[in-house]
Amino acid sequence: MSLELRRLGITIKRATCTGVFLLFSTVMVHAVRAEPVVIYTENYPPYNFLDEHGDVKGLATEKVQQVMTASGLEYEIRLIPWTRGLYFIESDPNALLYSMTRTPSRESRFRWLVPLAQSNFFVFSHKDDTRPVSKDAIRSGAFTGACVSNDLGCELFRWVGMPQNKVIRVSSNDTADFRMVAAGRADLYISDINVNRRLRVSEGFDPSMTKPVLRLDDKAGFYLVGGSIFDGEKADIIQNTLQGLMQAGNYSLAVAPALAE
Repeated sequence: MSLELRRLGITIKRATCTGVFLLFSTVMVHAVRAEPVVIYTENYPPYNFLDEHGDVKGLATEKVQQVMTASGLEYEIRLIPWTRGLYFIESDPNALLYSMTRTPSRESRFRWLVPLAQSNFFVFSHKDDTRPVSKDAIRSGAFTGACVSNDLGCELFRWVGMPQNKVIRVSSNDTADFRMVAAGRADLYISDINVNRRLRVSEGFDPSMTKPVLRLDDKAGFYLVGGSIFDGEKADIIQNTLQGLMQAGNYSLAVAPALAE
């Protein structure tokens, strides 16, 4: 029995029916593959970003392309603001999003299809702030934290235990949390350390304006995800493709190289 038929839970008992059902299954699989999957991401170097030609590149992008190309599914990648990407994957059964950090509160909300890279999150403060930063101090309300609304930073501050009245949510742009701390309007923000310096450089800021002060002991990782409504047939194809690549020793997580000071 074909893989596609097993997925559909069909058992064929008569030879005269087998050909009909196999033909139907083949047509359905081709129909599933025909509509391109639209994959969204944000500017988050070195994992995903636009190059000088306007093409989406990055370490996570390469992993997405590897799996999607091997799957045989048609797809396209678009770089947009993160909140719009979230909207699309929760309203469009043909949309995916990366690089999503895997956290307990997000676990049941999304379909975690492909692990892309390990994450390495730190709490950052202004370079001139000499106060010691610890989880206990954060939980006591000794610091304010800036985060972009609906972004991971707000969730990580909640996970650390920062009182909600100390969390300053901003929505002007995807790096407004850093700008708040650099301007002295908030004490802390959270970023992946491989991303932080690259974002500062790309925006024309001196990366030394802020400093990492506390590593978050998470092993969340970055993923390619779909919403709960994502097409189940395509999800199976993608995950089976990943398993095949891993079993053949042809897939590993992306590792961000160190960036010189």
